[in-house]
Amino acid sequence: MAEILKKYKWMGPIIQKMDRDTKKVFMKSFRMRDKNFFPEGDYKADVKNLVNCMLCPNMCRFDCGTLQASQKETMSPAYKARIGYYLTIGKIDYNDSEFVNLMYKCTNEENCKVWCPFGFSVVSLLETVRDDINEKGFMPDYCKEQVKKLKESNTIEGYNIYETYKENGIENIETDGNDDVFYYLGCESMKFPEVIKANMNILKKAGIKFSTNLDTKVCCGGPLFNIRDLTTAKDFAEKNKNLIESTGAEIIVSDCPGCVLTLTKRYESLGIKINKEIIHIVEYIKKLLDEGKIKPTKNITDDLKKVTIHDPCLIARNLEDISSIRDILGKIPGLELVEPRFNKEDVHCCGWSGTAHWADRDLAIKEATIRVSELKDTGAEIFVSACPLCELGLAYGLKEDEKEKIKIVDVSELLNKVI
Repeated sequence: MAEILKKYKWMGPIIQKMDRDTKKVFMKSFRMRDKNFFPEGDYKADVKNLVNCMLCPNMCRFDCGTLQASQKETMSPAYKARIGYYLTIGKIDYNDSEFVNLMYKCTNEENCKVWCPFGFSVVSLLETVRDDINEKGFMPDYCKEQVKKLKESNTIEGYNIYETYKENGIENIETDGNDDVFYYLGCESMKFPEVIKANMNILKKAGIKFSTNLDTKVCCGGPLFNIRDLTTAKDFAEKNKNLIESTGAEIIVSDCPGCVLTLTKRYESLGIKINKEIIHIVEYIKKLLDEGKIKPTKNITDDLKKVTIHDPCLIARNLEDISSIRDILGKIPGLELVEPRFNKEDVHCCGWSGTAHWADRDLAIKEATIRVSELKDTGAEIFVSACPLCELGLAYGLKEDEKEKIKIVDVSELLNKVI
């Protein structure tokens, strides 16, 4: 409650300075909003909070990644909420693809929630609008293409990316049904074989019995929750629940924060609960370090000594973990960490989450470029993160002549070099 009042505090003096008649009209209009703004009929959109958002003074626009990338007020959270509202009540026709597409130009970073006096996320509001868009048959083609890929290949890539473990020299460990841990790899993680090898080596050095089951692995279905094809998402949830339970493991660790969010909160929203501890692998590695099961014994090499950190939005804000990555880095001998200006809960997005990179690839790359610029301001040339999507996005934000000089590495790769 204290935090909510703190966010509202700036509005008090404005209301107090209103003359009596203005204040009377203001308060009456606010009380009458349900009657004046709520449409009749059936709809899935969260109209109440869309109205709250569109009537707000829109403080969050100063920290919205897609708005900063586009430099267009139409990309602000409150404007998107307003368009979502107008689509819902029929003021804008669903055939107008420009406005429908706007509902997908979001990177799911949720900076809006940090600023919002109501404490809700425009990310979630837009998803409720997408529910109506889909039900009425206006899902954009770029979303249909992602659904098709998932249905045909069980991954977001349109081919079984898990099979690439063979060509990339990744060991596949099949379960015997009695694992301590199931290492749950994300689809996009397979693009970073050295990160996977580092994670597996850390688990082995700690003496952890684990499996990967790459021959039977499928996507978590996270993209389907963003698109809002919840029927197909439920199919993926059932597949993953069966696979996870077959391992016997009580702890599930994933290298993708999107997978952690999907396997927990997203699945539970469909009534599917996996009764296991499901955490990001950095949280688990931190625990292994704290328990002394792994211990750094070497100094980091000179070329990797000075690093800056890019907090994945999903870890910092959704999973509410801003300490694990830093605790791991803090135990690496000789490492110097330089924090960027926007970090921890206030981190800016890499541009490569949500649905924005499908709806407007150039917009997503521009957002990635902005984040890279913020990280470069630290003077460090090693960018450390813990999310495959972030590592992809940051790479898109680098100029060609920067790619040799600046390295994007996963925190597990650094730790693996010193244990």
